[in-house]
Amino acid sequence: MKNPISSIQTTEQILFNDFSQLIEQSKSFVIAQANSVMTMLFWNVGKRINEVILKNKQADYGKRIVSTVSTQLTEKYGKK
Repeated sequence: MKNPISSIQTTEQILFNDFSQLIEQSKSFVIAQANSVMTMLFWNVGKRINEVILKNKQADYGKRIVSTVSTQLTEKYGKK
């Protein structure tokens, strides 16, 4: 015959584990949603800067950044 106290502890542990998993899944979902919203925010900010300030032209500093990063990546990974 099973000990009723150990059965209660087992049930409590199962519930604790289930609830913990639900909480962790919910936290992960909220983080993913927040990241998605923040990504869209930054994309829209960049789009507006491009349209209003840069008039859909690449900024001079952008050309330098692309060139610099390209050189760094080529040094690290080589040309393919």
